[in-house]
Amino acid sequence: MSLRAHCAQHPERPAQALCMSCGTPVCQECSTTWEGIHYCARCLGERRRSSAGARAPVATVVVVLAAAGLLWASSRVMVVMVVFVEGLF
Repeated sequence: MSLRAHCAQHPERPAQALCMSCGTPVCQECSTTWEGIHYCARCLGERRRSSAGARAPVATVVVVLAAAGLLWASSRVMVVMVVFVEGLF
């Protein structure tokens, strides 16, 4: 693997890595390792946005199922309480 001599953002600095997404040479300051892979700032931002967007539907399903479970449990408790109160009178 051959690196260009200088960072794409800082021409006065030597390149330390290549962005594994776009191949841009980056210096130590510009390179960020995420999940063991070097990325430039632009590609890392895109990667994180796509990763966060993939989890959003799962979180929505979990919240809806939890709300449905609480609604079902509270209706059972109300039925038991009505039966109990009716038995007292």
